[in-house]
Amino acid sequence: MNERSFSRCDNRVMNKKERIFNAAHEILGEQGFHGLSIAVVAKKAKVAAGTFYRYFSDKDDLIRQLYQHSILQCHPLVMEGVQIDEVSFQQFRRLWLNIHAFFADDPNALKCKLQYECSPLGAELEKDPVIMATWAPLDRFFEQGREQGLFIDLPVRALQVLSLDCVGTLALQRQVHHFELTQEQLEAAIRASWNAILTPNFSTSMEPVHEKVDGHHVADSARPVW
Repeated sequence: MNERSFSRCDNRVMNKKERIFNAAHEILGEQGFHGLSIAVVAKKAKVAAGTFYRYFSDKDDLIRQLYQHSILQCHPLVMEGVQIDEVSFQQFRRLWLNIHAFFADDPNALKCKLQYECSPLGAELEKDPVIMATWAPLDRFFEQGREQGLFIDLPVRALQVLSLDCVGTLALQRQVHHFELTQEQLEAAIRASWNAILTPNFSTSMEPVHEKVDGHHVADSARPVW
């Protein structure tokens, strides 16, 4: 068997595992962990049950690997265009909009996120070394802001909950109650998220941001000036 043959084999292996991940992601979002049986996942992925066990030892192993896979897939989308070493409203705004776009493009991802958070494995999954290393630059963004006196003196996770986790909560409410935000309202939500973690010492004066949001030019939006 030559090198090209090995390459084809690797592609087939990855395709099958990717199909299992995709099937599990869809089932988890639609039916929760109770519906995530190995037989159902294998059937939806169109692979034999024996094939499933080549990649996963059991259901919990699938959940752990799926979580890691999902985070590694979404991480580049969240960080796209963000200069994470620069602690500023502009970079925060880009992070916020990236998360907003991610949940808008994949509503199932939000449902899966909620499932993971309520799972007995939730704490273990978040503390996975690979996951922690993946999000370390984002953690550092908030650490630097706190060290500079820009952000209030709270633990990094608390700062993230107050400023970025609300994007998922907002996306969930939009799904449940079927409402949309205007561009001006979206900008107001971003500013409110940013202001939630600012120390009182910083100015809240505003100046226009000439940028596109969701493909639309926003001429009259504003940002704090530091």
